[in-house]
Amino acid sequence: MKHAFRLGLLVTLALILSACGVSGAQHQQAQAKGRPLPAYERAVLPAGQYYTTEFEPSLSFRIAGDDWRFDGPSTALGDPEHPDYLFDETSDLDAEIAFFNLRKLQGIQKPRGPAGETEPVPAPDELFGWFRRHPYLETSKLEPVTVGGVKGVQFDVVTDLPKLSDKTGVDTFKLSTGGFAGIYYLKKERFIVLKDVKGVPVVIQYGQEKDEIDEFVPMAKKVLKSIEWTGS
Repeated sequence: MKHAFRLGLLVTLALILSACGVSGAQHQQAQAKGRPLPAYERAVLPAGQYYTTEFEPSLSFRIAGDDWRFDGPSTALGDPEHPDYLFDETSDLDAEIAFFNLRKLQGIQKPRGPAGETEPVPAPDELFGWFRRHPYLETSKLEPVTVGGVKGVQFDVVTDLPKLSDKTGVDTFKLSTGGFAGIYYLKKERFIVLKDVKGVPVVIQYGQEKDEIDEFVPMAKKVLKSIEWTGS
């Protein structure tokens, strides 16, 4: 009986230790994955690892410092994260990083008049060419870039002020919420185009409110360097 009791006790202890090991491994995986992005706008994001829950393809990224917040465009309605777009902002620098799924957007805003009016059309396969031919935008040269192991290209875009003297900027993407993403006066925006992220074309846009993008670039690059594409 004593031997049976000892054997039972050893088996029980082994099961407890095994369960603790699984729990510890799961905890480590959860820590590595980070935390989900908040479900409300203007939420402060403490330093750490985050992952998306709605944007497609899903991704995780790391931010440093406590001056980031999760936000949406001023014209958007509802939650700040959607399958077609995702916005993160820094309160100190008035800067922003945005992600767009070209297949999920309602369209890209095609110019249709001298006053800067636009209309949504399907996103073209060659997005850089569309920006380069845009009558109200000027683009820089293409440069190669890699984000999360996916190769793409990047270029800078600014508004052509003489042609848009009576406008505040140019709408570029029409969002699923009915709002728009755009480029505004006196701002240089950097675009990264990744044609195939898990089979999806993704655009990353970042810039700074006061047209001091060079100040924001190092911070943005740290975030982009930490990106892992987790969607299928």
